[in-house]
Amino acid sequence: MKKSSITGWKDVFSFTLIQTLKSKAFIVSFIIFVVLSIVSMPVLSMIMNKDSKSEDGTNPIQKVYINDQVAWSNGGFIPVLSQENLSHIKFESLTEDYDTVVNRIEQEENTSVIVNITETESTFQLEFIKASNESVKESHVQTLSEALLEAFDGYRITQLGITHDQLSLIQASVTTSVTVADMNGNAVISEDTSITDSQYWFIYGILFMVLMVNVMASSQIASSVVSDKSSKVLEYLLTSVRPLAIMIGKILAMLAAVLMQFAGIFVCILISNSVTSKVFSPNGENMLTESLPSGIFDNINIVNIILCIAVVLLGMIFYATLAGLAGATVSRIEEASESLTVFTFVNLAGAYIGMGAAGVLMASGTNGFVTFALLFPLSSPFLLPGAMFVGKVSVGLSILSIVLLVIFVILLFKFVARVYETLILHNGTRIGLKELVKISKNV
Repeated sequence: MKKSSITGWKDVFSFTLIQTLKSKAFIVSFIIFVVLSIVSMPVLSMIMNKDSKSEDGTNPIQKVYINDQVAWSNGGFIPVLSQENLSHIKFESLTEDYDTVVNRIEQEENTSVIVNITETESTFQLEFIKASNESVKESHVQTLSEALLEAFDGYRITQLGITHDQLSLIQASVTTSVTVADMNGNAVISEDTSITDSQYWFIYGILFMVLMVNVMASSQIASSVVSDKSSKVLEYLLTSVRPLAIMIGKILAMLAAVLMQFAGIFVCILISNSVTSKVFSPNGENMLTESLPSGIFDNINIVNIILCIAVVLLGMIFYATLAGLAGATVSRIEEASESLTVFTFVNLAGAYIGMGAAGVLMASGTNGFVTFALLFPLSSPFLLPGAMFVGKVSVGLSILSIVLLVIFVILLFKFVARVYETLILHNGTRIGLKELVKISKNV
């Protein structure tokens, strides 16, 4: 690629970036994202505090009728709960007609509950009956059910005459293990490389964010190229700037605009989190820290951050170049969405490979497919950052993934350099993939 082919890309970059930042669509979307980011932490705090209150506050249930139908119990199960939020509840055996008590709870005793205890051949069942109104919520009954289940287990063990030592022996866990030995009889220890559920969702969250940035930036790049072609702006630019420089300038400008948008959103979330932790949180806990799994950032260091930024940026440049190429194949803005069909398929294919590898990583740990997804240039920008942050990718593998991405980007730019000048001047029907290949061979 000659140096003169990209001369003037800085001018295109500045022009496109300024026009994008000044556009109403960009400003309105940015304002909406900022507002959502600011209110996100207070809303999260309200939800968490609401759940906390429902768990820690006094339970509104005042009376529980025990309908003990277990043969060996003879109706003798009357629990005494030590939990502070349940200690006020009065328990009594059901001696009246069942339907009469049910009707009274529905009409008058809205804070009372019936518990039916039945026995089958292999299980015991505790069924709770409450009023249909909202005086007692399902969450309150759930709290009571957990306490009653524990009390009933203790009562059952006492009735069976099992001592504490006997119970410990019965409940002692039994584990099995298989050890692989080498030819000399030495144990071969295999490391568990699987990830937890929380680590999986952390990887998935980063993957989804990268996918969002790719989709947003790429759609804007394609729309900008098509818009400039239809409005004849490119004809003016071509008088002083080569077509490849136009593409590079537009790609970098749109990526910069979208990254600035996401950086602003991230800063707003941090500010909202700080204010919420100090003002709205009753105990001053950090909302982000409380929401994210503990120890999730233990593997984050400066080297990992640099490598992850590099692979994400290279991946964005690769996908953005594909989007710019797709936008140049059409001449009217109405055809922009149609031109992005192949690009969208490639983008989603890379994301789905990453998601599949993350699922495999959670189920069985690192294997050939996971390594392939970490190295494959279409999927590595989605999977590698999260996997590295949870400590499942070595520095060497990350560097190899970056090298492969660089090779892919160079090859794509060489292909684009051969066809872009023809595409940028094309006005007519959309150019398909076969036509692109023919153009690259004939140039």
